[in-house]
Amino acid sequence: MSDDAYENPGEASPADIARARYALYVESLRARMPREQFELLMEVIRLWAEAGGGTVRLKMDGLERELFTQELQQEFLTLMGLIGAMQPGHEDRADHVVAHLGDGEHTKGAMSLVPPEVAADPARLRAMREKLEAQQKRRRSDEQTVEGIARASGMSTASSDGDDAA
Repeated sequence: MSDDAYENPGEASPADIARARYALYVESLRARMPREQFELLMEVIRLWAEAGGGTVRLKMDGLERELFTQELQQEFLTLMGLIGAMQPGHEDRADHVVAHLGDGEHTKGAMSLVPPEVAADPARLRAMREKLEAQQKRRRSDEQTVEGIARASGMSTASSDGDDAA
């Protein structure tokens, strides 16, 4: 990354500006977060990026679960937006904000990275939570069906306890 993105933003390419924003944000996190949380966040970001984005399943031990607070999850979403802004045509993702979708029957503490106008619209946030609720309900039902088939077939089933989606 060139220093031009910092010193002469008018002359920097959008990609340089996006990389500079990401690097600056990561450095601010490094300065203000406990080291263990920062390292966990960077590991989760690395795993997410290596998987090509989207949903990943994480196995976290007790300490990692304790460190992966709602605040850390918010930072994870913010970094996802900054990374997304590096893609040509998606520079606006750097301006997205974390919206709290609330709790539902199948989701607790749901959050999403959304454009500011979506974050300001309770109806759109409610629709997002309802969609997420339906997905989680279907996923749990599918997991129970697969586990039932595995038990009936004499196969051992791996419990999903300890898994977190990112």
